[in-house]
Amino acid sequence: MSPPDSGPGPAAGPEPLAGRRWVPFGYLFALYFILGGSETMISPLFPLVRVDLGLEEFHQAAILAAVAAGIASFNVIGGAASRWLTDRALVRSAAACLAAGMVLSGAAPSFWPLLAGQALLGVAFGIFFPPALAVVARLYPGVVGKAIAAYGLAYSFGLAAAALTGNVGAGNWRWVFYACALPALVAVVWTPGWPEPDRDPALPPLWAQIRQYAGMRVLRLSGLASFGGVSMHYVVIGFAPVYFVDRGIHLGLTVSLMAAGRLLSAGVKLVGGALYDRYGGLWTARLMMLVTSGLGLPMLLAPPRWGVWLLAAFVGIAVSVLPVANAMLVGALPPQSGWGIGVFRAALLGSAAVLSGVVSLLLRWLPLETLMLASLSLPLLVAAATHAAMPRQN
Repeated sequence: MSPPDSGPGPAAGPEPLAGRRWVPFGYLFALYFILGGSETMISPLFPLVRVDLGLEEFHQAAILAAVAAGIASFNVIGGAASRWLTDRALVRSAAACLAAGMVLSGAAPSFWPLLAGQALLGVAFGIFFPPALAVVARLYPGVVGKAIAAYGLAYSFGLAAAALTGNVGAGNWRWVFYACALPALVAVVWTPGWPEPDRDPALPPLWAQIRQYAGMRVLRLSGLASFGGVSMHYVVIGFAPVYFVDRGIHLGLTVSLMAAGRLLSAGVKLVGGALYDRYGGLWTARLMMLVTSGLGLPMLLAPPRWGVWLLAAFVGIAVSVLPVANAMLVGALPPQSGWGIGVFRAALLGSAAVLSGVVSLLLRWLPLETLMLASLSLPLLVAAATHAAMPRQN
């Protein structure tokens, strides 16, 4: 195998994830868990919400697009603000938006208030992601890859918990949102301290830095790998509950398999981190994207009573490329990197928002199954791009 082709390897003498750093790490882990769940909570709850509020499938696509747009736009705003505001202040602001979005979503009497509440959840995630990822990297400078992989487990567990809301919210879906607002309020009241980077007022203009780093191959390929995973997240996984329920599969089974896949992704992410350290980001991303399409196609083409059982494996693999892409990203950026993470994530999720919006429009004319199958070509394109960029052996 070729040596790692992207991102720095582990430093000599790796530091264990221990000591007083566990307090801020645990705080960020908990918020990432809630935000990860909030990003997709509407998907397993939608079969219940649409009955209560009289919605249709294209309303769900519009909500997913609003969430992605909120994340993308406030990745940029939050990342740019990190040049002047502390990461602690940005994280606390994200917790406040999270609490407000949960309350508004739970109280929504119709589509538009629900859309606003969900968009506010996207704003919270957009503000949170860049400073939190930068803090984790600073907390564990000797083992950044392992730390990011461990931190990424919060997202997996959050998505698993969100998938189960289709079961626990069967009595009243509104209480799920209200319950999630409580820990967010606690996070606003109490925020631990952590190492902050020096705020260099003499930094080059933001756009000059963006142009500089946009020319780096590792960042472009990291973006492609991330988009492959996010496209699955917003299209195939996002519509899986509606897709299988409409084909006679019980909602409880579907969301249970989704939750199993989210939990499976925790282990896959750790394995992906180890593969990244050994073989590099390009090799690992290519493998994950090939397996994603290899599972997704039979999942949708087989009879639903058989295909649904592939959902857990598909979810577990499809979302696990993101920590690999994040490690590639952080390794290429300077220490004061909130702006870079923010711009990168904004471009990624902005494209996901456009994708969700296009799907919302196309669902008025095309069957959902056709669009889900078409989206599975994206991981194959990412695998081809990463393969072409890998160094060739003589």
